[in-house]
Amino acid sequence: MNRQIYIHYGAKQFDPLLNFPIKNEYCWVKPKGGLWASRKNASFGWKDWCAREEFRDCKDECSFEFVLRDESRIATISTLPQLRRLPSIENSRIASSYLIDFEKCVRLGIDAIELCWYGQEFENVASGDLYFELYGWDCDSIVVLNPDAIIPR
Repeated sequence: MNRQIYIHYGAKQFDPLLNFPIKNEYCWVKPKGGLWASRKNASFGWKDWCAREEFRDCKDECSFEFVLRDESRIATISTLPQLRRLPSIENSRIASSYLIDFEKCVRLGIDAIELCWYGQEFENVASGDLYFELYGWDCDSIVVLNPDAIIPR
């Protein structure tokens, strides 16, 4: 099977003791913890966003690649209905953002959540204004919620 390759910038290797377990962050669209990455071949991933915004240098020598286990449950978000199928934190909708209940996602067995909306490769599947619904997810990216789902390359 051809597995999707992801790249994480900011560390040379995966340490499963860092950033786990996942916790919901009060009034924020991202969890506290998790492993963030983008598809290696993304047309608009983390490295691209950082370059465009002059945020930080994403150096290959301070990165690592990984794939997810075949049996991993990945919630892919390209549309508003896909986002709204994920559990939300009740009564905590801020402005126009949708607050995913990441802790509940873990309890439900979701290993990762991937946003596939910004890049050219998703033009035919992406719809709805996910920019404001997931304000702060600024590029196509994945957050891994379960460290056991990761296979370092």
